[in-house]
Amino acid sequence: MRADPRIRPHPGPGTNRHAFRPVSARPASIVSAATEVSPGRWEFLRSPRAASIALILPALAYLALLTQAPFVLTLWYSFRQWILTEPQLGHHWVGFDNFRYELTQDPVFRDAIYNTLEFTAGIVGGSLVLGLAFALLLNRSFPLRGVARSLMIAPFFVMPTVNAVVQKNLFLNPIFGFANWVTTSLGFHRVDWLAVHPKLGIIEMAVWQWAPFMMLILLAGLQGIPDEVREAARIDGAGPLLEFRRITLPLLGPYLQLAVLLGMIYILQLFGEIFVATQGGPGTATTTIPYYIYQTISQANDVGSSSAQGVLAIVFSSIIAALLLRLLLRTFRSEVAE
Repeated sequence: MRADPRIRPHPGPGTNRHAFRPVSARPASIVSAATEVSPGRWEFLRSPRAASIALILPALAYLALLTQAPFVLTLWYSFRQWILTEPQLGHHWVGFDNFRYELTQDPVFRDAIYNTLEFTAGIVGGSLVLGLAFALLLNRSFPLRGVARSLMIAPFFVMPTVNAVVQKNLFLNPIFGFANWVTTSLGFHRVDWLAVHPKLGIIEMAVWQWAPFMMLILLAGLQGIPDEVREAARIDGAGPLLEFRRITLPLLGPYLQLAVLLGMIYILQLFGEIFVATQGGPGTATTTIPYYIYQTISQANDVGSSSAQGVLAIVFSSIIAALLLRLLLRTFRSEVAE
């Protein structure tokens, strides 16, 4: 009879009792679970999902490094005082003093916030109205419609600085500009638009460039409206205005919100037109948050204050984008529920 290897002999007299300890037998379920863990992990590592994760991981790491590392560095500088032209001061930790100064004591930064909101509302509203008009026009059938679409989209691909130079010299020039030629032909006086009405001039420049962007989004929405819906409305006696108000606008709701969301995200970064046309003036009439950040770092050489301004700009933009995105998602969910 073979002895059970799990049972050790009882220690005799004169032996060390601690040397003889009973070996407890593990339950079969624990042993089987321990043997099944390792093959499961190996199966996951060999699965297509693990291969796809391994392939996309370097791209994600590279993207995170390019996007988040500058922000983390900017956030670090925003808590420090560092003026490049005064190296004797060094750069030391000041906590939230830069943020407190910008929000409570810097009048130019407050003006920049108001100007940014005014520019964003004016440019988004104007480009949305013009884009909707152009989309309604190009949604109809007429000869050379493809050529007209290409010409209408062209302003969107013009660089902002080139747009500002052309508009400043050819359209808004007080001596030989097209706008003053029209006003003087109608019997009015010449107007230096960028000196008397600088905000209106900047809004006109940006609307000319961003209206095609709105047109593309709204044109896609118009082409997605079924013709049967329009024909049913016309059979019921709806005129063009009633059809536009009761059918076109409601069905274009998600596209309008998407256009506003994307337009606000991009237009909040308005810089080229202001840099070329007005340099933030007269005074601070056209100074926006991006341009004021540029002035703080390039003219005042204040790294800490400019970094704090940049962080505040990111926070404001994120709040606005989050609110608009939440509204857009709510609209989509309500349409799916219906």
